[in-house]
Amino acid sequence: MKIPITWARLSTHTILAFLVIAFALGCTRLTPQEREHYASRVYNIPHERVFEAVKERVRQYPMGLQDADPQQGLVKSRIGGTTPGIGATVGYQITVMATAEGQRTRVVPTWQMNISSEPTKTHLLPVTIDDRPLLYLEFFDALDEQLEKARQ
Repeated sequence: MKIPITWARLSTHTILAFLVIAFALGCTRLTPQEREHYASRVYNIPHERVFEAVKERVRQYPMGLQDADPQQGLVKSRIGGTTPGIGATVGYQITVMATAEGQRTRVVPTWQMNISSEPTKTHLLPVTIDDRPLLYLEFFDALDEQLEKARQ
């Protein structure tokens, strides 16, 4: 014998499904504290030491280091390589500003993604912390570890 679905039962299932989806989506977002913590960071370490650590961190990425200017505090990676089979350049680039604030140093990474369909041209779009939080988390986690090792 089939039990008829009532509006009350249907709305209960709908509400339950909505709550599960909302919870799952909420888990993938950064809290405001996490966003602030991973969007930029201030270290109680002199600029020269932090700048060298940032340079080394960028060098560790597959795209490698393109440019480093200690006077401007700018470290930039190359753009990710050509994608096999399609001949287009699709990849990330990171630019990091390391600026002195007295005896402290602020580090601000900025990610961009090249979405060019032609291998000789670039079309960079910004990748925010909300778009790809893992890029920012991995950058700072590895940088923190590197700076901690240098302190010891």
